[in-house]
Amino acid sequence: MRRLLAALVVGLLAAPASWAAEPCTTCAAAGGTYHAVAPPDWDGHTRLKLLMFLHGWRASGADMVDDTAVTGPAARLGFLLIAPDGLQNTWAHGGSPSQARDDVAFLRAVLADAEQRWPVDPRVVVAGGFSQGGSMVWDLACYAADAFTAFLPISGGFWEKMPDSCTAGAVNLRHTHGRADTTVPMAGRALFGPYRQADIRRGFLVWEQEDKCRAAPNRHSREGDLDCDIWSSCGSGRSLELCLHEGGHVLDGAWLESGLRWAMTLPAAERPGR
Repeated sequence: MRRLLAALVVGLLAAPASWAAEPCTTCAAAGGTYHAVAPPDWDGHTRLKLLMFLHGWRASGADMVDDTAVTGPAARLGFLLIAPDGLQNTWAHGGSPSQARDDVAFLRAVLADAEQRWPVDPRVVVAGGFSQGGSMVWDLACYAADAFTAFLPISGGFWEKMPDSCTAGAVNLRHTHGRADTTVPMAGRALFGPYRQADIRRGFLVWEQEDKCRAAPNRHSREGDLDCDIWSSCGSGRSLELCLHEGGHVLDGAWLESGLRWAMTLPAAERPGR
């Protein structure tokens, strides 16, 4: 962690004067704060791939930049890691008990602020998250697909009432989940009174519809402890993967790294308006 922070300081000193704002470690954006770590070998000028990673319930962005399961893959693959703070350590995705902030708008503001501070490569801008952070990533994919090139939710999906369709169009999305997860079960569950996590497979039908995919995956792969169903011949030209493991509600850095490598191999297509 010290090496990563030291590299960010070097980046600060080498920052081109043409940037609209200086790089930061704890940053303010419209509506809240986020944390940032540049890759340890960044030269202060080269364009950076970006990973926005969203924490789970009761955690924080600061926790994510201290978690080697997140920082390790980001550093090894040369990603700028930005980790926003949920308001009161939670997210206001659809169906969430908290609706205190428009978090889709907030996360757009975080991304826009980061792009003013670092030379972000618009061809690789990834949104990932764990648990409730994964649920927020599903909402971003549904309502802010134009802002990111790929989505990597882990152990979190839609909550009820699940959207019938999305407003942002087709997505590249790779979802990772444990078959034995009892915190966010694949089949969903009720919690906190009237609130309910939705069935993951039923939610995945939304992505198949948005991407104009045929009903069945066109291929399957085994990668480490992940069994992945793959839709790579969708009418939209985008790709979907549903990767399952035998474990429970855990975040493994190997899964995130595998997802980031997948995101890096997607056909280059800059986001609209960038």
